[in-house]
Amino acid sequence: MMNYEYDYIIAGGGCAGLSLLYHLLNERKLAQKKILVIDKAIKNANDRTWCFWTDQSTLFDDIVYKEWKNIAIHTEKSSTVYPLTNYSYKVIRGIDFYDKVQQKAKLFPNIVFCQASIIDIVENNTKITVQTTVGNFEADYVFHSLFQPQAYSPQATDYRYLLQHFKGWKIKTPKPVFDTQTITMFDFRLPQCQEVRFIYTLPYQADEALVEFTVFGKEVLPIANYDHILKKYIQEQLNIVDFEIEEEEFGIIPMTDFQFLKRKGNRLCYIGTQGGASKPTTGYTFLNIQVESSLIVNELVSSGQPFYQAPFQRHFLLYDQLMLEIMQKNGGSIKDIFEILFKNNPIERVLKFLNNQTHFGEDLAVMWSVPSLPFLKALWKQVTK
Repeated sequence: MMNYEYDYIIAGGGCAGLSLLYHLLNERKLAQKKILVIDKAIKNANDRTWCFWTDQSTLFDDIVYKEWKNIAIHTEKSSTVYPLTNYSYKVIRGIDFYDKVQQKAKLFPNIVFCQASIIDIVENNTKITVQTTVGNFEADYVFHSLFQPQAYSPQATDYRYLLQHFKGWKIKTPKPVFDTQTITMFDFRLPQCQEVRFIYTLPYQADEALVEFTVFGKEVLPIANYDHILKKYIQEQLNIVDFEIEEEEFGIIPMTDFQFLKRKGNRLCYIGTQGGASKPTTGYTFLNIQVESSLIVNELVSSGQPFYQAPFQRHFLLYDQLMLEIMQKNGGSIKDIFEILFKNNPIERVLKFLNNQTHFGEDLAVMWSVPSLPFLKALWKQVTK
């Protein structure tokens, strides 16, 4: 098999890989680098949606499909709508994201896309080689975003590990039924089954919405279970009997305090979920990927290598560890904690906290606003580990 040489190889053409590519192409000093993107799938379907809340601009604001200024939280005890002031809750569709990056890349003859499966990645003193099903490719640096679940175990004792797994239906109704101004961020009116279970609804139009069933648990469910719960929820909670399923999406995200490697050797850089970009207790990743991509680009410009020094936020890691401990031991209690969390704090303080952006005083206010006993037990477990 032939060898082909590039400056950078991006292993994985999903959100992390294509975000990094887009950031690279927006930096004049790096835009002419020879870059290869390898993925086994052609990105031409609307197979994902990425959601985030922010009061800042991003490079992808022009493809935001919909944004909202109201968030609803539902439990058996209460239903509350929280208006947003500074933040907006936004969604980007996978197909729009893929098209934007691919159209940008077409302007650069130095960008190559390769459909192949990766067999191995091998580094030597001067280069790093990606071995694929269609040939071997060499580069100065490889950016690896392909998640490797075999590295993590639900039975691990030195870190916590759960899966966020979800299935969503984009549904169309014959008449308007949805409040287009308000998303449902959490609807906990489901049997929790000792896990964290909720429905998430994004109303795109009055007659169109993404309805998603999400679980934080140890094992993925049979596909039929997701379908059954979605159908039951739509019929009984949304009071919709007549609807058409236009699109489906399914995903799995690790929720863990495992310390992901940012690099291996001198030429392999891990990015995205594989590099620890997913928030351990929520799974939100999109904004973290944009920050990560920007830091990599800045480091390449300033030093010629991509290994940036990430700010270590020990307190946010501790908060995630405590919440993960509670989720593992008594996932069904999370709905009560979240209900109190949102009830006792300004909504934007909660969102800021979940984005790891609060200062210490805000952290204390959040921590004092929820029942202390579950967190004290989790803290004792962490201290005595």
